Amino acid sequence: MKNLQNESFIIRCLKAAASPSGVCRYGNTFSWLQLSFLFMFLTASLMAPLTVSFMKMDRFSVTSFMPSAFQKVNDTFADQLQGFKIRNGKLTGGKSSDRMEDEQNLMAVDMKHEYQTSGENGRLKVTGYDNAIVFQSDQLVITDQNGTGFSVGYGKLEAELKEPNVHDVEVLIDKLWLAQYKPMIMMLAYAVIFMIQLFLTAVIAGGIWITKRSNMISIASFKEAASTAICASALPACAAAAIGMVHFDLITVLMIHSCGVTLMISFAFRYLAKTRRYNGNLHSGGNYDKSAVI
Repeated sequence: MKNLQNESFIIRCLKAAASPSGVCRYGNTFSWLQLSFLFMFLTASLMAPLTVSFMKMDRFSVTSFMPSAFQKVNDTFADQLQGFKIRNGKLTGGKSSDRMEDEQNLMAVDMKHEYQTSGENGRLKVTGYDNAIVFQSDQLVITDQNGTGFSVGYGKLEAELKEPNVHDVEVLIDKLWLAQYKPMIMMLAYAVIFMIQLFLTAVIAGGIWITKRSNMISIASFKEAASTAICASALPACAAAAIGMVHFDLITVLMIHSCGVTLMISFAFRYLAKTRRYNGNLHSGGNYDKSAVI
């Protein structure tokens, strides 16, 4: 035990992550501070593919969560945007400020801010309409009948709408929305990964600790159970991160990680159970020999 603890922290981490037997042998050599660092490092590894993916992303499909708002977008509305420019956070130029109204649907270029909005950002509504796409001089207002609504500033984006079509309008809205809300999406995704990693580690550590009462395996403390859970997730986390770097899909990355952790824990549990049976048999055999001599 002392010889194992004399090894450097990095070496112990590598050996503990290399195999289920390493998870068991090095599980009780880490302090709580070292376990916390290792947990955060593995969580950051799972977040790395997400970060790289978002850095490459230049648009986000707003249609996926606001479908009704885009149903009435057509070439007629796209033609109304012809000649407009976005410079220094402002919408300028253009020849018309017409509007298209269809019952509770609105599409308009509103340079004079004639349309009133209510509610907070994320739940914004244009008064009198369920679905709306309104280009104003300093922002884009987009609302959907499902209750979702945003005001999107033009920010640093520079664009000129020469001969726009429906696709060009959708791409423009996607880019504007992502430019403003990318930090929010990334933080939500990071929070999801962190909570899943924390929940998975806590459940596994708790499960290992509970087995101590049944004497199925030899776990000395909850810290050792937590160490086993964290070390067992090291190799799956690195594998999931590597695959995510090649082709990122959040669900796939989390599934690879979860399945890998389950397999590592299963093999580690088997190793601990076999070790306990071996030690028990060795101890019983020693007593038998001693009694026979007496």
